[in-house]
Amino acid sequence: MPQNKMSARPLRFAIVGVSNTLVDFIVFFLLEGLIGPIAQIAGYAAGTANSYYWNRRWTFKTDQPKQKGELTRFLIVNLTVALLTTALLTLLNLFMPVWAAKVLVTVPGMALNYLLSKVWVFRPAASETPNR
Repeated sequence: MPQNKMSARPLRFAIVGVSNTLVDFIVFFLLEGLIGPIAQIAGYAAGTANSYYWNRRWTFKTDQPKQKGELTRFLIVNLTVALLTTALLTLLNLFMPVWAAKVLVTVPGMALNYLLSKVWVFRPAASETPNR
């Protein structure tokens, strides 16, 4: 992959991440009063759908068709991060307002998601990996 596309990838992921976070927060705060901590899962799911669409089409775009297992890997990563952030949100909410807990769990969740997306979910197909 040309260097300019590689250097743009973290910026693209960040832009998509901001949009995911906005979708997540909007859904979360619309539902939090109705369904409590389960709103974390609903908000995260909405952000995840947004994430897969834009990261697949824009951030990690390749000329290759979708790889076998890519969606499954994506869902595993996002389910794991959703469960971790929900547990952390619930724990932190014992000590602070829900909005502060939400902000605190979002940052490490995004970092873990990027790392796993880069190295596992949207990894280059074998035909794109240079010989070493």
